[in-house]
Amino acid sequence: MLFGPASGALLLTSALLAASAVPAAAPACSSDAFTIDGASLALTLCAPADARGQKSALVTETLSVKGLLPYVREVTLDLVPGAESSRTIDDVSLQQLGVRRSLHLTIAYKGGSVRLEHALLLPGAIALK
Repeated sequence: MLFGPASGALLLTSALLAASAVPAAAPACSSDAFTIDGASLALTLCAPADARGQKSALVTETLSVKGLLPYVREVTLDLVPGAESSRTIDDVSLQQLGVRRSLHLTIAYKGGSVRLEHALLLPGAIALK
């Protein structure tokens, strides 16, 4: 049986479709909740479950207060090669959620999971976590 250019393209297309059918690893997420100035604030952090060999991981922050649309942001967390864990700092204004304050966050990524390590409420440097 002879294979021509058309059959080669068909094989390539089939291989690409098969590769795209493999589901990506589900993101690793963590959640925290705080009461700030009478408002219940939920914070969810999600990152790729497997970032081995990558230089960075994109962390999605979702902040929400009941009755308002969630505030979704992305922050890049640089991964330190060979380190057990990596961290980043992020400052988030809560104005969009009707709160006249900000959060100063320390986000940690370790072993395929992301979590909020520390949270300070500003102004006042009030430790929330």
